[in-house]
Amino acid sequence: MGQLGRPLVMGGMEVSNRFLRSATMENMAGVDGQVGRVLLRLYHELAQGGCGLIITGATAVSAEGRAWAHQLGAWDEAQVEGLARLVRLIHRSNPSARCAVQLHHAGAAGGGYSYGSLYQGFDLNQAADGDIVELARCFGRAAGRVRRAGFDAVAVHGAHGYLVSQFFSPAFNQRQDDWGGSRSNRARFLLLVQEEIRREAGDGFPVLWKMNTDDFLPEGAGQDDYVWLAGQLARAGASLIELSGGVKEQAKLRNQLRREAGEREAYFLPALEAFRSAVDDTPLALTGGLRSREAMEAVLEAGADMVGLCRPLISEPYFPNRLLHGPDRRPSRCTSCNRCLLAIAKEPLNCLEFDPFEKVLKDL
Repeated sequence: MGQLGRPLVMGGMEVSNRFLRSATMENMAGVDGQVGRVLLRLYHELAQGGCGLIITGATAVSAEGRAWAHQLGAWDEAQVEGLARLVRLIHRSNPSARCAVQLHHAGAAGGGYSYGSLYQGFDLNQAADGDIVELARCFGRAAGRVRRAGFDAVAVHGAHGYLVSQFFSPAFNQRQDDWGGSRSNRARFLLLVQEEIRREAGDGFPVLWKMNTDDFLPEGAGQDDYVWLAGQLARAGASLIELSGGVKEQAKLRNQLRREAGEREAYFLPALEAFRSAVDDTPLALTGGLRSREAMEAVLEAGADMVGLCRPLISEPYFPNRLLHGPDRRPSRCTSCNRCLLAIAKEPLNCLEFDPFEKVLKDL
């Protein structure tokens, strides 16, 4: 099975293999952020598909912080029961699977995968100190609910131009007080989120982070900034750091990165060595563009600890088991058409290229 089939221990949690289901927005929750049947079915298939670690789609830490109308929520005690049902399903569908909830706040409009998403009026440049501290506490309280629901870990969405990412990126953060300016000030909110999660969820509960390798904007944060930030998060107790990139026009950016990557597939592989040096033995995951077993093994050989998959698992939930245990070792059938990402703001998650119902609709 190669390195892909080897277990990994992070923050006291053992993961059965090196496949990470990178958080992927489902847009399948109820209007009040509750878990429902269609969401349960998705995670049943993902668990049976063989990923060692499954991270849910972006889960709102406050009702005001949602980017999508049917976004999963962890902002209220009433949502804990549904989350508990979800994690029980994952564990029963695959007892070796480990699962985390990704905590998210959309922040200001204009960042992230915000194709037609809900309007966000939040302005981090005008927010009062007390409001900023309260936002960090929302992440902490949500993490406490996630732990009480029975999940194995919690993950923070610190990438792609949403709230947490906006605080660190000078493309969004123009504050001149203790929350902005220098990169240590811009990192202050992220480290406060880590602290609040620890306070509410307790020690021994793994905290995972997703962060950029680069904003890919002239006015944004670059790789040197993020390498420094990764070191700060590792020293603050992050159990795993997942590397991605970009803050705006994500579909366009990923098409560009795919062309540049070519046969290596992995969009952010050139940045891996610098991050590996910055975080010592903190596990790293690399997400973006991976489609073949050969490319995934190469990423692990280069120093990553896990390979993150998003779009391939939209198209083939059973892809990890196919590569690990079946005779069919072909690359993912996903062609990175990005139609799933462009539709996600208004429709439930689905592979629009290989869904046979799409042909029916076209013929109407």
